[in-house]
This record gives sequence, C-alpha cells and structure tokens, in this order.
Amino acid sequence: MIADPSTLVAPGEPDGAAPASAAPSSSYDRVPYSVHAFPQTQPQRLAVIARLFGMRPAMPDRCRVLELGCAGGGNLIPMAVAEPECRFVGIDLSARQIADGQRIVRQLDLHNVQLKAMSITDVDESFGQFDYVLCHGVYSWVPPHVQEAILRICRKHLQPQGVAYISYNTYPGWHARGAIREMLCYHTERFDDPADRIREARALLAFLASSMPQRDGGYGSLIRQELAVLASTPDTYLLHEHLEDFNEPLYFHQFIARAAAAGLQYLAEAQLGTMVASRLGAEAEKTLRQISPDLLHMEQYMDFLRNRMFRQTLLCHGEVKLDHVLRPDAVRELLIASSAAPATPETDIRSDACMAFSQPGGPTLESRDPLMKSAMVHLSQVWPRAVRFDELMAAAEARLGRDAAGGDGRVEQSKSLIARLLNCYASGLVEFRLAEDRFVAEVSEQPVASPYARLRAAEDTKINNLRLETIVLSEPARLVLRNLDGQHDRQALVQLVTEWIERSAAGRESSAQTPAQTGADTSPDERAARYVDELLRGLARGAVLVR
Repeated sequence: MIADPSTLVAPGEPDGAAPASAAPSSSYDRVPYSVHAFPQTQPQRLAVIARLFGMRPAMPDRCRVLELGCAGGGNLIPMAVAEPECRFVGIDLSARQIADGQRIVRQLDLHNVQLKAMSITDVDESFGQFDYVLCHGVYSWVPPHVQEAILRICRKHLQPQGVAYISYNTYPGWHARGAIREMLCYHTERFDDPADRIREARALLAFLASSMPQRDGGYGSLIRQELAVLASTPDTYLLHEHLEDFNEPLYFHQFIARAAAAGLQYLAEAQLGTMVASRLGAEAEKTLRQISPDLLHMEQYMDFLRNRMFRQTLLCHGEVKLDHVLRPDAVRELLIASSAAPATPETDIRSDACMAFSQPGGPTLESRDPLMKSAMVHLSQVWPRAVRFDELMAAAEARLGRDAAGGDGRVEQSKSLIARLLNCYASGLVEFRLAEDRFVAEVSEQPVASPYARLRAAEDTKINNLRLETIVLSEPARLVLRNLDGQHDRQALVQLVTEWIERSAAGRESSAQTPAQTGADTSPDERAARYVDELLRGLARGAVLVR
C-alpha cells in the first residue's frame, strides 16, 4: 500500500546532504533547493539523546527552536504543524526561498513559526535564547567567518541545557569525492547559468566514466561509482553540493576543536547507532578501545575505518556534565515505540523459538526471549503510538499469560527487557520519546490529515508526515489525502476514488498500478472501498492523521 510505513523514503541525499541555503544568495535565488524535511533534526529525537546522556533538555512539545539556513522552511514548517505549542524561527540568505516558505506559513495560518531573509552573521541579541539550534547542510558550504558565526550562535543563543545540531562533510571520505568536485568546478567555471553548469557537470561525469580504461580499477571505479550516485540525485543537489564556491570538509577532531574553542562540547551523533563500535566487529572494537583514550578519539578512529564523509553532530555547552554510558534507569522515563514487525511465520512467543522482527530496509532483531518477543509484538500492533515501560511490561506479560505480581524475578526480567530495548534503540529498531505525539493511530468517521501533508499532496507526490518522514503517494492516494479535512466520511472518499477509477478506465488518467488494475472481477465501488480502507489504515500507521 502506497501510504504504509514501508514506503517511507530515507531523508536527505546519498552519502551526505546538500546545503539548505548558505552560499551567496544568487545561486539559491536562481535555483531554490529542493523541499526537504530531516527527521533526525526533530527536537523529540534530540531531547531523547540528551536525556540518555545525562542532560535535562527542554520538553520537545514546549520549546524554542532556531534553524540556521532553513531554505524555504521545508524542515521547520512541518515541525511547527506537529508541535503548535513550540516556537520556531528560521533564517536564510535566499530571499526567494524565504518568500516561498512565508507563503506556505500564511496558507496554513501558522502563528508559531517565523521565517526571516537574513545572513547568519546578522543574528543578534534580539533573537533571545533557544532550546534547540539546527544547522543542517550549511557549515561545510560557507566561508570561515560564517562557520565561526554558527558556533558563536550556538554558544550565545543556546539555553544552558540546550542542544545544537550541526551537519558537515568529513574526511577521510571526502578526499576522493573532493577530487571529483574539483574536476566539475574546473570544467563548469566558465558557465554562468546554473542550468548550463548542471548539464556540463553531468556530461563530464559521463565522459569520464565511459572513457576510463577498465583496467584502471581504483580510479575508474571511483568515477563510475560517483556517476552512479549523482545520476539518481536531483539537479539541485549536484549544483549546491558539488558546484558551489565553498565546500570545506574537515576531520571530526578538527570540528570538535573548533567547537571547544567556542565553549561547546561533543554530546553525540544524531544517528546514535553510528557511535556503536561493536558494529565494526569484535576484534575491531577491542583494538579501538585499546587505542582510544576517550570517546572523541574513538569517534575519529571509527571515521578512519568507515571512510566516513558526512556527520550530524550534536553539541551542548562545555559546562554541562555528561554521562556517555547508557543507563537503563533512564528508559523508565521515556515512551517506547517500534514499527518493526514480525518477519518470520507466527511463532509461539511463549517458547524459546527464535523470532525475527524487522523494518523495511532496516535492521533485523532475532530473539528467543519470550518477554522480548511479546513486547515487540505489542509495539508493532500499537504503532505509531508509544507506550511507557510499565505499560509495555504489563502488556507483554499479559500476552504471555503471566501474573504481573512483583518479586525479585520480575525485577530482573524488567532489567533484562530494558537492556534489550536499549540495544534495539542503538540499532534503530526501537524509538524512545519524551513527549506524546499529536498524530492518531485510529481512523475516525471523518478522518483529518495533517494540513501540511494535505497542502503538499496538492502540489507533489511526496508528502511529509508528522514525524518529518517522506511518503510517496500515488495519484488516487493524493486525491484521498487532499480531502481528509474532517468534512468527508468514508463513503464520500470511496465515491471520489470510484469516480477516479472510472475516469482511469476510460483512459483519461494514468492507471499505473492503481485500484483500477486490481480486482478487475469486482465493481469500481468495491475496489474503491477496499482501496480507501487500506489507504486510511496506512496513513494512520504512517503518522499522517491528526485529531
């Protein structure tokens, strides 16, 4: 089903992220950057990481957020829709992109978000303090004085327990890619029009790939690999990632040294799983722990091993006392959720038979522990809702037919379950949340979808749900979503799809893999009814529906 969570598209671009808008305004005014939302920047996710490592961050449903280089608000606006009690401020040098974002803000009648056309260097005391500062796809793509301003803003405008998110290109991975960027810049520097530069860059890459001797394995393979990556990326990514005047990768330890000089310290990575050394193998982990005197050295050595080219680093004030050991007790304060579904035939969860849980395109969990299997089954059934640990423990025990009475045995079992959930969180199979989400998991009589999703569905096949994830919709799905305004009941939605099927069958609309092609032995209204029911369930599980 088009709207099922299995169709979620990974955010960002391959192996990194093109800048939101940070270079001279002309390039972004002439070729605006693609609309993007980045789930990893959500205060909900940043707050959980900060809490796990000993901080007391602001609650993500009542906070102030500043985004530096917000482009047209593609990341900030869906946050503002999802969290009406928060306040959001975004700035960008591109007046055109800010105007586009302000138009959407007016259409949605949002009063908790401000978008301003200005330079990062002009942020002053009038902005006040923020609980979260976001800077995605900017730092590597601006000159040194703007990089200094970014860190200065994080120091001066971040609350004492605040969290800053900064992404940037890194070495050693960017050494090879940087050489290709230099070739593209050399070839396109004589062209002024962005369309000409994009066309010429793609032509050069194609020429290099086709003309490289096959026996030249290393260099030729590098060129062909880069061509394959760029062939699937939009023109805006190629232009703003590879052809801008500034693109300064640096080693992790260099970035952290700059942050320290500005009074900031390393908190974590937004993708926490990248910090887990055991993913590199037992022997590699053992050696890393022997040669790394601290966490910062460990992170740098892991970059060497992975040939890493992009980081999404979280910073906090240097005075904050951190504890980088994941403490099980912290889980009891959090809400727990998981979209991982059983990946093996139904197994008796009471037995010690192995049972697998997985997410589309994600990691897989295999467990023989009855309590863990029962907990994961429960989480998969209530997704996208999150539950507190005590509720999860009780539900898992009830599913196993166990008495929830206390005792030392139950205490040990709860500790074991928490430890397993922590491991799943680090691998991305389980989510932790600090605040209740505003989406609903049930389909009402007259469903209502996120107003931002409805607006996007009118303009594009891609929408953002309330978790900032991207979902790709078919034409009939877009039609239904645009009408999830609380004024249409199921029968009205079925009628809309029935009419669409009839038009499609008459050849007036595309019929590529649509309700018109499935169940041809049934009437259009029966096919439409099945489609609408399945779509609505998928939208509910996809965190698109609201109260």
